[in-house]
Amino acid sequence: MKKYFSDIVANDTVKTRLSGDIRDSKLSHAFILEGEDGSGRHTLATSLAAAICCARNGGDTVPCKGCPSCKKIFAGKSPDIISLGITDDKATIGIDTARFIKGDIHIAPNDLPIKMYIIDDADKMTHQAQNALLLSLEEPPSYVIFVLICKDSTALLETIRSRAPIYRLEKLSYAQISDYLVGNFKKAGELLRDEPESFRELIASSSGTLGRAIALLDDKQRAKEFAERQIAKDFIELSLNRSKSKIFDMMASLGKKRPEICERLSLIQYAIRDLVMLKKSDAGELIFYSSIEEAAEISAKITLERLIDMHDAIKVASDDLRSNSNVKLTLLSMMYSCKLAD
Repeated sequence: MKKYFSDIVANDTVKTRLSGDIRDSKLSHAFILEGEDGSGRHTLATSLAAAICCARNGGDTVPCKGCPSCKKIFAGKSPDIISLGITDDKATIGIDTARFIKGDIHIAPNDLPIKMYIIDDADKMTHQAQNALLLSLEEPPSYVIFVLICKDSTALLETIRSRAPIYRLEKLSYAQISDYLVGNFKKAGELLRDEPESFRELIASSSGTLGRAIALLDDKQRAKEFAERQIAKDFIELSLNRSKSKIFDMMASLGKKRPEICERLSLIQYAIRDLVMLKKSDAGELIFYSSIEEAAEISAKITLERLIDMHDAIKVASDDLRSNSNVKLTLLSMMYSCKLAD
């Protein structure tokens, strides 16, 4: 039996659906790949293109990675695999991208049987751009395939989603990430052996995404991420040992720029989510803490009501910051709403 997409870890449901469509020649002309950064969306898009074009489709593994088409696609050298996305430090994808596709779509493929447009951060397309893209999605040439990569498919117009099946890439378990890292990276095995606590923290920091876990094998990346996570832990610690004198230190550690503050507040919310979960059950999967024992000990010291109040106060602050409220006043109000001082 053929093995499809062997380079994609887990995600068996997605692989089964796509491989079945390839075998039965029932591939859609458009796909939405939804998942977190590092979840394998780009790897899957590339593998999908290679699987469709693989010259050795009769072999045991598809894509084979050895035929000329596979080699060119995986090396990123095929002119028929066109990657698009946000450019020039813009926050959104504008109508120019859709206009480019409209003008390019009728040019036949150069050396592959297909022409694939991979649109990164598709959920950041403006409504104007999405409406313009819709014209190309509705009746594309037979050789064209669209792959829309996004974190949140609900940000896409319903008219877009109705024309492209959504494939959600799953978060991987601790064991899946651990096994892959140790089996493929010497440094991972060394870290597990020499610094088991750091190895556990690395996997917890990956948020269930393999790409992020691989990136965190880099010492500098890992140190930076651990420092960010320590801010969240310090916030929880302050909630346990209330101290008015430390409130301003905590405010300073959250940063000055709105995006970085919101990212750090999100980490704190993940920590609170774990603590709330452990109030009800110890069978759930942690999304912030690397040790269930540590999280359970902290959870036992804070009431459920207070945890919920903290979570709500942080959400209000995050929303206010995104609405351009005064940073210092917003954070100070949040601190007192969270009752971080007696």
